[in-house]
Amino acid sequence: MAIKGNSYTKTAWAFQERPVASFKLNLWDDRIEGALEIAYFLLNLAWGGGNGVLRGATEHDLQVTAKSPPGMIVQVNPGYAFISKNPYKLQAAEDSPAIGPPSVNPRIDLVQARLDTWSTTVKTGAESSSPSPPNPDADCIPVARLYLRPGMTCIVDTDDGVNGYIIDVRSFL
Repeated sequence: MAIKGNSYTKTAWAFQERPVASFKLNLWDDRIEGALEIAYFLLNLAWGGGNGVLRGATEHDLQVTAKSPPGMIVQVNPGYAFISKNPYKLQAAEDSPAIGPPSVNPRIDLVQARLDTWSTTVKTGAESSSPSPPNPDADCIPVARLYLRPGMTCIVDTDDGVNGYIIDVRSFL
């Protein structure tokens, strides 16, 4: 396992030290990285292991909600998770990019938390008379599905029979 995401950044120099050979710094950084990998692994096991959102760390942890007033974007609330046994943190609420409605058949898009950038993305599904959601990318966890209908004008929190709506698919540790 190697540290992924933004939880640890390797240094390029040591504090108040004259320039030193890079092999000394790399050795020190590798020791820190190894210790953090063990700590992340143990923390992940303490919460039950696997991938998922940490319940109760923030209010409405990584919950996807419709904007007010409803439009063609959704908002992901801040929260913490473990993805691939590494910590993940969404610092502040984040809006999705504008989501285009399907043209002929319904479509299911996937809102996912990305470990490598500590952000969220929307993965577009395929239009079909009986649509299925796309699979999450590597080092990502799904937080919501968006059921989208042709001719919709906005995305709402619950199914109103006309517009697109949000399906919560967060798994909790």
